[in-house]
Amino acid sequence: MKICVTGGSGMVGNCIRKIIKDDYSQHEFIFLGNSSKKNWITSLDLTDRNAVMKFFSDNKFDFIIHLAAKVGGLYKNMNDNIGMFNDNIRINQNILEACHLNNINRGVFCLSSCIYPNRPSKFPMDENMIHESPPHDSNIGYAYSKRMLEMLCKQYNEKFNTEYICVIPVNLYGPYDNFNLDNGHFIPMIMNRFQKEKESIRNMINPRPSYLTQFLNNFDCKNVCNINKNYIAYGTGKPLRQFLYAPDFAEIILKILFGHNIIKDSIICCNEEEYSIKNVVNKIAKTMHIKQNEIYWDTTKSDGCLKKTVTNKKFRNLYPDYKFTTLHQGLAITYKWFLDNYDNIRA
Repeated sequence: MKICVTGGSGMVGNCIRKIIKDDYSQHEFIFLGNSSKKNWITSLDLTDRNAVMKFFSDNKFDFIIHLAAKVGGLYKNMNDNIGMFNDNIRINQNILEACHLNNINRGVFCLSSCIYPNRPSKFPMDENMIHESPPHDSNIGYAYSKRMLEMLCKQYNEKFNTEYICVIPVNLYGPYDNFNLDNGHFIPMIMNRFQKEKESIRNMINPRPSYLTQFLNNFDCKNVCNINKNYIAYGTGKPLRQFLYAPDFAEIILKILFGHNIIKDSIICCNEEEYSIKNVVNKIAKTMHIKQNEIYWDTTKSDGCLKKTVTNKKFRNLYPDYKFTTLHQGLAITYKWFLDNYDNIRA
Protein backbone atom coordinates (compact mmCIF):
# COMPACT_ATOMS: atom_id res chain seq x y z
CA MET A 1 0.00 0.00 0.00
CA LYS A 2 1.06 3.57 -0.69
CA ILE A 3 0.01 6.03 2.01
CA CYS A 4 0.08 9.82 1.99
CA VAL A 5 0.65 11.49 5.36
CA THR A 6 -0.07 15.21 5.42
CA GLY A 7 1.41 17.21 8.27
CA GLY A 8 4.30 14.79 8.20
CA SER A 9 6.80 17.20 9.74
CA GLY A 10 4.63 17.79 12.81
CA MET A 11 4.52 15.96 16.12
CA VAL A 12 2.15 13.13 15.17
CA GLY A 13 3.70 12.77 11.71
CA ASN A 14 7.13 12.29 13.25
CA CYS A 15 5.73 9.74 15.69
CA ILE A 16 4.12 7.80 12.83
CA ARG A 17 7.41 7.81 10.94
CA LYS A 18 9.18 6.33 13.95
CA ILE A 19 6.61 3.54 14.35
CA ILE A 20 6.48 2.46 10.70
CA LYS A 21 10.22 1.78 10.56
CA ASP A 22 9.62 -1.38 12.59
CA ASP A 23 5.99 -2.40 12.16
CA TYR A 24 4.82 -1.22 8.73
CA SER A 25 7.91 -1.52 6.56
CA GLN A 26 5.98 -3.39 3.84
CA HIS A 27 4.08 -0.19 3.02
CA GLU A 28 5.29 2.98 1.29
CA PHE A 29 4.66 6.20 3.19
CA ILE A 30 5.02 9.66 1.65
CA PHE A 31 5.19 12.46 4.22
CA LEU A 32 4.08 15.95 3.22
CA GLY A 33 5.19 18.96 5.23
CA ASN A 34 6.87 22.33 5.25
CA SER A 35 10.33 21.44 6.52
CA SER A 36 13.06 21.86 3.92
CA LYS A 37 15.65 20.56 6.41
CA LYS A 38 14.36 16.99 6.34
CA ASN A 39 15.06 14.95 3.23
CA TRP A 40 12.17 12.58 3.97
CA ILE A 41 9.63 15.41 3.79
CA THR A 42 7.96 16.39 0.52
CA SER A 43 7.19 20.10 0.58
CA LEU A 44 3.71 21.04 -0.63
CA ASP A 45 1.49 24.06 0.01
CA LEU A 46 -1.83 22.42 0.86
CA THR A 47 -3.71 25.71 0.50
CA ASP A 48 -2.73 25.74 -3.21
CA ARG A 49 -5.48 23.75 -4.93
CA ASN A 50 -3.67 23.32 -8.26
CA ALA A 51 -0.49 22.09 -6.59
CA VAL A 52 -2.44 19.62 -4.45
CA MET A 53 -4.42 18.25 -7.40
CA LYS A 54 -1.29 17.75 -9.48
CA PHE A 55 0.60 16.04 -6.67
CA PHE A 56 -2.19 13.56 -5.96
CA SER A 57 -2.67 12.89 -9.67
CA ASP A 58 1.04 12.19 -10.12
CA ASN A 59 1.20 9.89 -7.09
CA LYS A 60 -1.21 7.00 -6.91
CA PHE A 61 -2.01 6.69 -3.20
CA ASP A 62 -4.15 3.95 -1.67
CA PHE A 63 -4.76 5.53 1.75
CA ILE A 64 -4.38 8.91 3.39
CA ILE A 65 -3.60 10.11 6.91
CA HIS A 66 -4.58 13.77 7.05
CA LEU A 67 -2.86 15.52 9.97
CA ALA A 68 -2.01 18.86 8.38
CA ALA A 69 -3.55 22.00 9.82
CA LYS A 70 -2.69 25.54 10.68
CA VAL A 71 -2.38 25.18 14.43
CA GLY A 72 -1.36 27.05 17.55
CA GLY A 73 -1.91 27.24 21.26
CA LEU A 74 -4.78 29.01 23.00
CA TYR A 75 -3.43 32.52 22.60
CA LYS A 76 -2.53 32.17 18.92
CA ASN A 77 -5.98 30.79 18.19
CA MET A 78 -7.62 33.69 20.02
CA ASN A 79 -5.65 36.27 18.03
CA ASP A 80 -6.10 34.78 14.55
CA ASN A 81 -9.54 33.20 14.28
CA ILE A 82 -10.05 34.38 10.68
CA GLY A 83 -6.71 33.02 9.48
CA MET A 84 -7.23 29.76 11.35
CA PHE A 85 -10.62 29.24 9.73
CA ASN A 86 -9.73 30.26 6.16
CA ASP A 87 -6.45 28.36 5.86
CA ASN A 88 -7.78 25.17 7.40
CA ILE A 89 -10.94 25.21 5.27
CA ARG A 90 -8.81 25.52 2.13
CA ILE A 91 -6.49 22.71 3.22
CA ASN A 92 -9.32 20.32 4.07
CA GLN A 93 -11.33 21.02 0.92
CA ASN A 94 -8.27 20.51 -1.27
CA ILE A 95 -7.31 17.24 0.40
CA LEU A 96 -10.79 15.72 0.28
CA GLU A 97 -11.35 16.75 -3.32
CA ALA A 98 -7.96 15.30 -4.30
CA CYS A 99 -8.77 12.04 -2.50
CA HIS A 100 -12.13 11.79 -4.24
CA LEU A 101 -10.78 12.53 -7.72
CA ASN A 102 -7.95 10.01 -7.31
CA ASN A 103 -9.95 7.14 -5.82
CA ILE A 104 -8.44 7.26 -2.34
CA ASN A 105 -11.39 5.70 -0.58
CA ARG A 106 -9.99 5.06 2.89
CA GLY A 107 -8.29 7.46 5.25
CA VAL A 108 -7.93 8.83 8.75
CA PHE A 109 -8.59 12.53 9.29
CA CYS A 110 -7.48 14.30 12.45
CA LEU A 111 -9.90 16.58 14.29
CA SER A 112 -9.53 18.17 17.74
CA SER A 113 -11.43 18.15 21.01
CA CYS A 114 -11.77 21.94 20.75
CA ILE A 115 -14.60 21.37 18.24
CA TYR A 116 -16.95 20.43 21.07
CA PRO A 117 -19.63 22.80 22.43
CA ASN A 118 -18.66 25.33 25.05
CA ARG A 119 -21.92 24.64 26.91
CA PRO A 120 -22.86 21.03 26.17
CA SER A 121 -26.06 19.41 27.37
CA LYS A 122 -24.08 16.84 29.35
CA PHE A 123 -20.65 15.56 30.36
CA PRO A 124 -18.82 13.58 29.22
CA MET A 125 -19.41 14.52 25.59
CA ASP A 126 -19.52 11.87 22.88
CA GLU A 127 -19.09 11.73 19.10
CA ASN A 128 -22.71 12.69 18.44
CA MET A 129 -22.50 16.04 20.24
CA ILE A 130 -20.01 17.84 17.98
CA HIS A 131 -22.55 20.16 16.35
CA GLU A 132 -24.87 20.54 19.35
CA SER A 133 -23.98 24.20 20.02
CA PRO A 134 -21.11 26.68 19.35
CA PRO A 135 -17.54 25.94 20.50
CA HIS A 136 -15.66 28.18 22.92
CA ASP A 137 -14.92 31.66 21.54
CA SER A 138 -11.17 31.26 22.11
CA ASN A 139 -10.94 28.56 19.42
CA ILE A 140 -13.85 29.49 17.20
CA GLY A 141 -11.99 29.77 13.88
CA TYR A 142 -9.96 26.58 14.25
CA ALA A 143 -12.87 24.68 15.82
CA TYR A 144 -15.35 25.47 13.05
CA SER A 145 -12.83 24.52 10.36
CA LYS A 146 -12.45 21.13 12.03
CA ARG A 147 -16.22 20.77 12.37
CA MET A 148 -16.50 21.37 8.64
CA LEU A 149 -13.89 18.66 8.01
CA GLU A 150 -15.97 16.21 10.02
CA MET A 151 -19.09 17.19 8.08
CA LEU A 152 -17.33 16.87 4.71
CA CYS A 153 -15.98 13.41 5.55
CA LYS A 154 -19.46 12.32 6.56
CA GLN A 155 -20.95 13.62 3.30
CA TYR A 156 -18.33 11.82 1.19
CA ASN A 157 -18.97 8.62 3.13
CA GLU A 158 -22.71 8.83 2.59
CA LYS A 159 -22.61 9.79 -1.09
CA PHE A 160 -19.59 7.84 -2.36
CA ASN A 161 -19.37 4.98 0.16
CA THR A 162 -15.86 6.02 1.22
CA GLU A 163 -14.27 5.11 4.54
CA TYR A 164 -13.08 8.48 5.82
CA ILE A 165 -12.68 8.12 9.57
CA CYS A 166 -12.31 11.21 11.76
CA VAL A 167 -10.21 10.69 14.89
CA ILE A 168 -10.71 13.17 17.71
CA PRO A 169 -7.74 13.38 20.09
CA VAL A 170 -7.75 15.30 23.34
CA ASN A 171 -4.81 17.60 24.15
CA LEU A 172 -1.75 16.07 22.51
CA TYR A 173 1.81 16.30 23.81
CA GLY A 174 5.08 14.47 23.39
CA PRO A 175 8.35 14.42 21.45
CA TYR A 176 8.52 16.60 18.31
CA ASP A 177 5.92 19.02 19.72
CA ASN A 178 5.89 22.79 19.19
CA PHE A 179 7.72 24.33 22.16
CA ASN A 180 7.35 27.92 20.93
CA LEU A 181 6.68 30.38 23.75
CA ASP A 182 4.19 32.39 21.68
CA ASN A 183 2.18 29.79 19.77
CA GLY A 184 3.14 26.41 21.20
CA HIS A 185 0.81 23.95 22.86
CA PHE A 186 0.26 24.07 26.60
CA ILE A 187 2.62 21.35 27.91
CA PRO A 188 5.64 22.05 25.64
CA MET A 189 5.24 25.80 26.06
CA ILE A 190 5.32 25.46 29.86
CA MET A 191 8.34 23.15 29.66
CA ASN A 192 10.26 25.58 27.47
CA ARG A 193 9.34 28.63 29.54
CA PHE A 194 10.30 26.93 32.79
CA GLN A 195 13.54 25.65 31.26
CA LYS A 196 14.58 29.13 30.13
CA GLU A 197 13.79 30.55 33.55
CA LYS A 198 15.65 27.67 35.19
CA GLU A 199 18.75 28.31 33.07
CA SER A 200 18.61 32.03 33.78
CA ILE A 201 18.65 31.35 37.50
CA ARG A 202 21.36 28.69 37.22
CA ASN A 203 23.67 30.85 35.14
CA MET A 204 23.23 33.84 37.46
CA ILE A 205 23.21 36.08 34.40
CA ASN A 206 19.96 37.50 35.68
CA PRO A 207 18.21 35.97 38.68
CA ARG A 208 14.98 36.18 36.73
CA PRO A 209 14.16 36.74 33.04
CA SER A 210 13.70 40.36 31.98
CA TYR A 211 10.05 39.84 31.07
CA LEU A 212 9.40 38.45 34.58
CA THR A 213 11.12 41.43 36.19
CA GLN A 214 9.05 43.83 34.10
CA PHE A 215 5.91 41.86 34.92
CA LEU A 216 6.53 42.00 38.66
CA ASN A 217 7.45 45.70 38.56
CA ASN A 218 3.89 46.44 37.49
CA PHE A 219 2.58 45.20 40.82
CA ASP A 220 2.23 47.33 43.95
CA CYS A 221 3.80 46.52 47.31
CA LYS A 222 1.06 44.13 48.38
CA ASN A 223 2.37 41.71 45.73
CA VAL A 224 5.95 41.80 47.00
CA CYS A 225 5.47 38.25 48.23
CA ASN A 226 5.61 37.12 44.59
CA ILE A 227 9.15 38.42 43.97
CA ASN A 228 10.73 35.03 44.69
CA LYS A 229 8.42 33.19 42.31
CA ASN A 230 10.62 32.65 39.27
CA TYR A 231 8.24 30.56 37.13
CA ILE A 232 5.08 31.94 35.51
CA ALA A 233 1.97 29.96 34.53
CA TYR A 234 -1.05 31.58 32.90
CA GLY A 235 -4.64 31.63 34.17
CA THR A 236 -6.11 30.27 37.38
CA GLY A 237 -5.15 26.65 36.80
CA LYS A 238 -8.78 25.58 37.34
CA PRO A 239 -9.74 24.30 33.85
CA LEU A 240 -9.92 20.52 33.46
CA ARG A 241 -8.27 18.76 30.56
CA GLN A 242 -7.59 15.28 29.20
CA PHE A 243 -4.23 14.53 27.61
CA LEU A 244 -2.97 12.04 25.05
CA TYR A 245 0.65 11.10 24.47
CA ALA A 246 1.39 11.67 20.77
CA PRO A 247 3.15 8.31 20.12
CA ASP A 248 0.02 6.59 21.47
CA PHE A 249 -2.13 8.60 19.07
CA ALA A 250 0.16 7.73 16.15
CA GLU A 251 -0.13 4.05 17.02
CA ILE A 252 -3.92 4.32 17.23
CA ILE A 253 -4.14 6.04 13.83
CA LEU A 254 -2.22 3.18 12.21
CA LYS A 255 -4.36 0.58 13.99
CA ILE A 256 -7.50 2.25 12.66
CA LEU A 257 -6.16 2.74 9.13
CA PHE A 258 -5.01 -0.86 8.66
CA GLY A 259 -7.58 -2.49 10.93
CA HIS A 260 -10.79 -4.23 10.01
CA ASN A 261 -13.05 -2.65 12.61
CA ILE A 262 -16.05 -0.88 11.15
CA ILE A 263 -15.89 2.70 12.42
CA LYS A 264 -18.68 5.03 11.43
CA ASP A 265 -17.49 8.58 10.79
CA SER A 266 -15.82 9.75 14.04
CA ILE A 267 -14.12 8.29 17.09
CA ILE A 268 -12.73 10.00 20.20
CA CYS A 269 -9.22 8.90 21.19
CA CYS A 270 -8.41 9.56 24.83
CA ASN A 271 -7.50 8.09 28.16
CA GLU A 272 -10.00 8.12 31.01
CA GLU A 273 -8.01 10.45 33.29
CA GLU A 274 -8.72 14.18 33.58
CA TYR A 275 -6.49 16.77 35.27
CA SER A 276 -6.71 20.40 36.29
CA ILE A 277 -4.26 22.70 34.53
CA LYS A 278 -2.69 23.46 37.91
CA ASN A 279 -2.19 19.75 38.55
CA VAL A 280 -0.46 19.32 35.18
CA VAL A 281 1.78 22.35 35.71
CA ASN A 282 2.77 20.95 39.10
CA LYS A 283 3.55 17.59 37.48
CA ILE A 284 5.70 19.34 34.87
CA ALA A 285 7.46 21.26 37.63
CA LYS A 286 8.14 18.04 39.54
CA THR A 287 9.52 16.41 36.38
CA MET A 288 11.84 19.41 35.96
CA HIS A 289 12.82 19.45 39.67
CA ILE A 290 11.09 22.79 40.29
CA LYS A 291 9.27 23.52 43.55
CA GLN A 292 5.56 24.29 43.35
CA ASN A 293 5.91 27.34 45.60
CA GLU A 294 8.18 28.94 43.00
CA ILE A 295 5.35 29.12 40.44
CA TYR A 296 3.42 32.37 40.01
CA TRP A 297 -0.06 32.16 38.45
CA ASP A 298 -0.86 35.16 36.26
CA THR A 299 -4.64 35.25 36.65
CA THR A 300 -4.98 38.17 34.23
CA LYS A 301 -4.56 35.63 31.41
CA SER A 302 -7.54 33.76 29.97
CA ASP A 303 -8.34 30.24 31.12
CA GLY A 304 -10.07 29.27 27.90
CA CYS A 305 -12.82 26.67 28.17
CA LEU A 306 -13.18 25.50 31.78
CA LYS A 307 -14.25 21.93 31.00
CA LYS A 308 -14.55 19.81 27.85
CA THR A 309 -14.58 16.25 29.14
CA VAL A 310 -15.17 13.59 26.49
CA THR A 311 -15.86 9.87 26.71
CA ASN A 312 -13.77 7.10 25.17
CA LYS A 313 -16.59 4.53 25.32
CA LYS A 314 -16.64 4.00 21.54
CA PHE A 315 -12.85 3.59 21.49
CA ARG A 316 -12.90 1.12 24.38
CA ASN A 317 -15.57 -0.96 22.66
CA LEU A 318 -13.22 -1.37 19.69
CA TYR A 319 -9.89 -1.54 21.56
CA PRO A 320 -10.69 -2.70 25.11
CA ASP A 321 -7.12 -3.77 25.90
CA TYR A 322 -5.25 -0.73 24.62
CA LYS A 323 -2.87 0.62 27.28
CA PHE A 324 -2.24 4.36 27.24
CA THR A 325 1.01 5.91 28.41
CA THR A 326 0.42 7.59 31.76
CA LEU A 327 0.83 11.35 32.06
CA HIS A 328 3.70 10.81 34.51
CA GLN A 329 5.54 8.59 32.02
CA GLY A 330 4.75 10.81 29.05
CA LEU A 331 5.97 13.99 30.72
CA ALA A 332 9.23 12.34 31.74
CA ILE A 333 9.89 11.05 28.21
CA THR A 334 8.90 14.37 26.64
CA TYR A 335 11.16 16.39 28.94
CA LYS A 336 14.11 14.09 28.26
CA TRP A 337 13.50 14.40 24.52
CA PHE A 338 13.25 18.19 24.91
CA LEU A 339 16.65 18.36 26.65
CA ASP A 340 18.30 15.93 24.22
CA ASN A 341 17.04 17.92 21.21
CA TYR A 342 17.16 21.39 22.72
CA ASP A 343 19.11 22.96 19.84
CA ASN A 344 16.74 21.64 17.18
CA ILE A 345 13.28 21.88 18.74
CA ARG A 346 10.41 23.79 17.17
CA ALA A 347 10.66 26.95 19.26
